[in-house]
Order: sequence, then structure tokens, then C-alpha cells
Amino acid sequence: QAILAQEQAREGLGHSAVGPTRDFVFVPQHSQAIAMACTGEAPILDGVALKGVQAQGSAAGGQPSWRARARLAAAIGNSAMVCYVYAAHLLGVEWGRFGARALDEGAIRSVRDYLWHWDLDPVFEQLRLFTFSQAMLDNLSLYMIVGTPVSVVLLTLERDRIRWLQALLRRTLPEVQAERANRWLDRYAVLMVVLLLCILTLGPLHLERPRAHYCCAFCAIFLGFLSISIYLAAPIDLVALEQSGNAEAAAWASRARRVVRPALKFVLALHALALGAAVWKAESLGDDRSALLFGVLETALVLGYQLFAGVFVVDDAMVVEAGKQKLKQVDAIDTIANEAKPAKGSGDTDGNYHLMERLVGS
Repeated sequence: QAILAQEQAREGLGHSAVGPTRDFVFVPQHSQAIAMACTGEAPILDGVALKGVQAQGSAAGGQPSWRARARLAAAIGNSAMVCYVYAAHLLGVEWGRFGARALDEGAIRSVRDYLWHWDLDPVFEQLRLFTFSQAMLDNLSLYMIVGTPVSVVLLTLERDRIRWLQALLRRTLPEVQAERANRWLDRYAVLMVVLLLCILTLGPLHLERPRAHYCCAFCAIFLGFLSISIYLAAPIDLVALEQSGNAEAAAWASRARRVVRPALKFVLALHALALGAAVWKAESLGDDRSALLFGVLETALVLGYQLFAGVFVVDDAMVVEAGKQKLKQVDAIDTIANEAKPAKGSGDTDGNYHLMERLVGS
């Protein structure tokens, strides 16, 4: 009690309440413990570690979270559907006649010439060969049955992931830099919504409605390229995050640099390959080889979008862990409050306990 009295006199904030159960001394360490609990650290108060506050990362290192499993199931399920649809289409092709198809002598072989005369029907007929859009016609029901829930799942997961990432940047980066990066993430989130809507709309606007279908397909591919580009171009300082001292931010930045960014750049490269094949096909109408090459690369690009969706799977585990940490922090603060209550009959009248209540409330 003499030591406690000296500490109270030195700090100027002390109050000793001696009771039959335990003693409580209100010193600045209590407010420090609250601050540490709110940042996810594990302080020790009166020799007892706060319950429920653990280091981040257990979800990522143990069993996958439900969000991670949902994202993996969506990406893998959609990939399986795409592969099945295009493989079934190729199995139905009369390969004995491959390369034997030829346009009439003197027929126009470039899309540019057809567009110049605004004669679009022959162009649509030539462009459809070996495309994934043509393969979809025989499996439109499967495309919608699988694609609709996948889009809903990915939209929900991306919304929550972006919100978590924006909050992480606000806590870690300087305010101006964090707000600038978050504005780019907001644009990315909006583009993702429009992209998924365009992909779903390809079902009702199928190839039998060529004008609407090609416009919608072009918008989907363009938005896919733009959304990935904006995500990569977001001004997020990965080096600063890795050196910030925040374990959660450092883990995210390290994975973004080593895994996510290379994967997204690979998907962007698939756009370039598909564009090159599209130009060749448009300039050589009637050539089965260019038509098949474009169809294969187009399908590879669709599968690349599944990689784009699935590469954020560890982020989902971190989102779940962040939610668990918030609950643990609330428990930790409740623990502090319970430990801080003066013993019954101690005669606490100096207002320090009410100050403690205000600190916990804040």
C-alpha cells in the first residue's frame, strides 16, 4: 500500500480502493491498455494478459475462412462451367472440314470494308465462328444458372474487401495519401459492379441478337481491362505499408507485391493477346485458323477473369480475421472496465471511476 500511495502521489491520478476482493489503482496504464486493445495488441494489466486480443493472421494460417471458401468455390465453379461450355462446342465441330471453308472469289475479307458499306450481317456471320459466344448458345441455361450466383458472391465479397482495405489504409498511411488511394478503390468498386452486370447481360443478349451482344461483350472486356488497370494504378505505397510496423498491413502489402500484382498483369497480357487475335481474324474473314485462335484466346481471357476474382482469396481471410479482432477488442475493453471497478464499499468519491467509464465509452 505504501508503494501504491507513492505511485499515486507521483502520477497525480491515483486512487486506492482497498476491499475484501482486490485492490484497484487507477493510473495512466489503464488508458494505455485501452488504446492497445483498440489497436489489436495484447497488453498486460495488473499482471494478467487481456483476454481475447491475439496477433492477427490465425485465420490466414489455419483453416480457410468462409469468405475464402466462397470465393474459391465461385472462381473454380465458374471456370469449370466455361471449360465445359467451350469444350462441348469444340467436340461438336466437324473437324474434317476444318480449313476447307472459303469465301467466294472476290469476296470482301476485311471487316473494315463491310463497315465502310455498313453491311453488318455478313460480318456477324463470319465473326461468330469458334467464339465462346457461339459456344454459349447451346448452354445458355447453364451459363445463367452458374453465372448469377457467382456474380452475387463475388460482388458481395469485393464490396466487403474494398471496405476493409480502405479502413486499413486509413489506419496505416498518411491521411492525404490514404484518401487518394481510397478514391481509386471507389472507382474500382463501381467498375466491378458494372462489369458483373455486363457479364450477366450476355445471357439474355446472346449471339442471336448480334448487335446488342457484340456491344455488351465489348463493354465487358473493356471494363475488365479498365478495372484491373485502375486497381494496379491505385497510388498505394506498398513499401510504406510493409515498413509501417502494422502486421496486417505488412502482410497484405507483401502478398500484393509478390502474388496479386503479377497475376493481374498476366490477365492484362491476355487482353493484349486476345486483341491481336481479334485483329487478325477481322482482317482474314473465312480463315478457320484465325477464327479458332481467337476463340481459344477469348476463352482463356474469360478464365483469366476467374484468376482475377480468385487471387484475392487471402484478403477474404484477413477480412474475417479483422472482424474477429474487433469482437476481441470489445471483449478486452469490457475486461478492463470490469477490472477497473472499485471494490464494493470502498468509498470511491473522487470521480476517477467516472473518468474510467468515459474512457471506455470513447
